[in-house]
Amino acid sequence: MIDDDPSMCRLTEMALTRSGYRVTVCTDSTKAMDLLKDGPYGCVLLDIRMKGLDGTDLLPIIKRNFPALPVIIVSAYCNRTSANHYTSLGAFEIVTKPYTDDFLLDVVSRAVGGRETIPLLLTSLSLTEARDQVFRKLIITALRQSNWNQIKAAKLLGISRYSLIRWLRKLQITY
Repeated sequence: MIDDDPSMCRLTEMALTRSGYRVTVCTDSTKAMDLLKDGPYGCVLLDIRMKGLDGTDLLPIIKRNFPALPVIIVSAYCNRTSANHYTSLGAFEIVTKPYTDDFLLDVVSRAVGGRETIPLLLTSLSLTEARDQVFRKLIITALRQSNWNQIKAAKLLGISRYSLIRWLRKLQITY
């Protein structure tokens, strides 16, 4: 965890440690890259506003040096526009402070385990409606993970771009 707030680091470290994760804390963002070079990490929790090297500057550096390392932005200063910006820079997920331990653990487990959980609430017993809801969630998740690139999203879904475009029209998904 890279955050200049020691109390936030302690709380996050306790929550993750209780769930079986090993946590390394870095409260000086200028030393973060040296720390990351020392050993393999499953993911990085990165605050945005910090003294020294800002998280906005640090995120591209981390992704350039460790492209496969998931970086989770944990900040009180994220809105939809900035979240899209951080995602375009390679952030795995955005967690807005304050957050629950359960939410953070879910995001970390997805980052470390490489699997995405997609919540779904069925509103009827219609198989057609259920299929469309599932497809909508899968397509939107694939598009989000691929930074809204249709070719990459289609590849993630295991379908052709042409099929993806047909589903986008059928489900009236616009972005």
